[in-house]
Order: sequence, then C-alpha cells, then structure tokens
Amino acid sequence: MELTEFRSRNDAAVADGIGIYGISVDSVFSHTAFAKELGGLPYELIGDFERKLVHAFGVAREDVAGYSGMARRTVFVIDGDGVITYTWITSREQPQPDYDLVIEEGRKAAAKSANQATS
Repeated sequence: MELTEFRSRNDAAVADGIGIYGISVDSVFSHTAFAKELGGLPYELIGDFERKLVHAFGVAREDVAGYSGMARRTVFVIDGDGVITYTWITSREQPQPDYDLVIEEGRKAAAKSANQATS
C-alpha cells in the first residue's frame, strides 16, 4: 500500500527536501480514522471531498460504474515551481509505483528547487 510504503521512506525523503502528501476524495474525519488504523502517518492526508483536485489533475475514474469521480491511484512529483516533473498512474501492468524511482524523482525536483533558490 502506497501510504505505508511512503511512511517508511518519509524521514529520508524529508531530509532530502521532499514533502509527501496523500490526497483522496474521503473526508478529513475518514482520513483521521484511517491513519490511526494504519498506526499513524507522518505526513498530511488532504481531503478532496468535492473532487476538485481529482478533476484538476485529470485522474478521475469514469471507466467503472459506481466509481465516477473517484481518483485513480496516482503519484505526482511536483517541483518548487508547481510543475509536475513525474507521474505514475496505476495500471494492470504496474499496480504499484516504483517507490525508489518516485523518491529519486522527488530528490531531483527538490535539488532543482534548492539550486534555483541559491542562484
């Protein structure tokens, strides 16, 4: 599961200047209970109950009855300028992201942002 895998990598990611956030269409109350059930999460879960982010990022499911507007499992790496530099979207061929690659792409984005800040 993405949330617990990223939890295990959070400290190293933060040390490298990477922020990790989880977003879903569930309510904040649901997120609180879910995070507790998982033993806690060191990063914020953001509620997109109105599905604004799901549609803005183009990851709304419209392919299965009953799931309209639900988000496909997706990972975005976004640099300090707000530019998406890496995207993974779940598929039958790759149901889980390559976590090492996601963190590496996050490091690149963080380094780019840090270099721009010092230039």
